[in-house]
Amino acid sequence: MISKDVGRILEGNLIAMSETLTFHFEGALADSHKMNFYESARFQYAAARLMVKLAQFRRSGKFSKNITSKSNFDIKLISQSDGSFNINVEDPGQESSQGNFINISLSDLIAYVGERVIEKIDEVAIASANVPNDGGQAVDGGFSSEPMSVLDQLVAEVAANGALIFNQPPQVQELIRRRTAEIEREARLADSGAMIAQIDSAQSQKLIAMSAPLMNEMATALRTSADTLEVRSSNAGQTRSVLFLDRKMAEDIETAVVDKNPIAILGDITQFNKDNGWGKLKIEGGAKIVGFNIPYDVLPSIKQTLIDNMKRDMVYLKAYFVRDRAGEVVRLIVDGILPTPTRV
Repeated sequence: MISKDVGRILEGNLIAMSETLTFHFEGALADSHKMNFYESARFQYAAARLMVKLAQFRRSGKFSKNITSKSNFDIKLISQSDGSFNINVEDPGQESSQGNFINISLSDLIAYVGERVIEKIDEVAIASANVPNDGGQAVDGGFSSEPMSVLDQLVAEVAANGALIFNQPPQVQELIRRRTAEIEREARLADSGAMIAQIDSAQSQKLIAMSAPLMNEMATALRTSADTLEVRSSNAGQTRSVLFLDRKMAEDIETAVVDKNPIAILGDITQFNKDNGWGKLKIEGGAKIVGFNIPYDVLPSIKQTLIDNMKRDMVYLKAYFVRDRAGEVVRLIVDGILPTPTRV
């Protein structure tokens, strides 16, 4: 179901090829080939800053606060084709001979930050969309029905025959597209694992602090101009989904603030999906339950440890807090597991 990047490894050197990234909007004004000018401008400004700063990071392992003529990489806006509404940008890529910090595509870096900023699908989202199981009944979100497995089966069927998605209700269609983007991100991060591993903890913190507010700005375009946004990557004749947002997700992003630095926190994990890294955690002595996401590039290295630690009362996590506008913690981005402190 998951396609592999072709021609990325040449004589032992990973090369980020030229690619076109499409920001594809559907619904609302976008269906009539229009967008609100202010919202579109806010989106493009945020997306442009994100793309340029990711290109800077790819080159040197860091990015500048201000973008000048010397630090503005040659990423071009190209003419859109007919459709709902597309904004196409072209990244010329880079040669491994340039001495870059990291040789991966910009879409791989979008996948990296997207895994941290975008909330993963949970059972509640599947249940609220009334995803049908094989018997035609809606999945109820409980553990016994394995709702993620049912959704993944739908994703596999749509991957084999794209027309099948139109047999589903709009909410289920959106969930399929969202899960497809999650799976494609997972594949990207797995394929680029060796390069991604070069991003150290301090650099990751800076990337999250830079990317989160820009993705907040990008979400502005889903206020009235469109219902959904999908970021797609095309190279070597192959198109893959990188990121998907609907209005509910965009609202959550717009009102969320990701802490700039991670903290260590003890919690009791009550739910965990080992496939996509989503779970629920009791914190504050069990007084509060929050959801958490584990980015896919982190998940394989900590999954078994987390499962083993779940057998204990508490798990000691290294995580970023995601807060609402009132400063209340709404979810966590888990970056690792720490040795559980010895109780006195």
